[in-house]
Amino acid sequence: MYVGEGSKVYPQFDENASPLPLQRIGVILCPGFFLTFVVIHSIVFCCSIYLEFYHRKIGKLIKFIKPDLQKRLGLASIVVGIMAQIFFIAQSVCGYVFVTQGKRMLNHYAELLATFAILVMISLALNFTNYYIMGQYYRKYVNGERWNKFTISFIVKIIWLVVTIMLAAICCGFYVRGRKDIADVFEWAFHLWYGFLMAFWTYDLYPLTELKSLKRGAEKVPKRRFSFWNKEKVDIVTHVTNADSNLTPSTSQSMRDFDSPGFNYTNYNPSSPV
Repeated sequence: MYVGEGSKVYPQFDENASPLPLQRIGVILCPGFFLTFVVIHSIVFCCSIYLEFYHRKIGKLIKFIKPDLQKRLGLASIVVGIMAQIFFIAQSVCGYVFVTQGKRMLNHYAELLATFAILVMISLALNFTNYYIMGQYYRKYVNGERWNKFTISFIVKIIWLVVTIMLAAICCGFYVRGRKDIADVFEWAFHLWYGFLMAFWTYDLYPLTELKSLKRGAEKVPKRRFSFWNKEKVDIVTHVTNADSNLTPSTSQSMRDFDSPGFNYTNYNPSSPV
């Protein structure tokens, strides 16, 4: 809509430079739609980090390797993320109020944007740390692959996070110095780059991507062998246990040759003596 109208300026709202900030465009042209979109975005963000935590907790995604530590990281990520979205909504509402009153909000805008960005970055850093923990566990216990799915995901997200922080810092810095024309360009870049986060979460929340390595390992075992296993043995061999859990006496004997509690089952031979 903004581009269709020729990317014009709005001097009545003290907007004389082009391009306008995305927030100002939404508030000026479609305030109702913009505020609705902000609320929906906040809900989607909070639901995404919660769903990953919940699905790992109940086992629909691969469970936490170190439950105590990773659950704390997950809960902290959720709480900080909710706080960040509250600031994001407050920022948008304040922007709407200032625009309708014909006032400029340089300092307020920069402060709210900076607070939102800092909290979001902390929330995401906590979330990404869980991927580092799981990536190291996979490298050590599953198949020895250093560049497994979790490690690659962690590195890509950290690179994304560093670039996001740089864009937000540069944007706020130019706003504070009064260089609105340059700050607006970096704000556009910040929001567009921020959108890649949803692509990351879409991939992470797709369960089959996480189970690929386990399926690949299972394919190495002939299917006829499974027919000789009763249900109890299948549960013991394929169940993903915690890294810091203790094996019971009944399972420690059958799993004493395993390199890892619950993952490295691909070389198991039921016909060989224990």
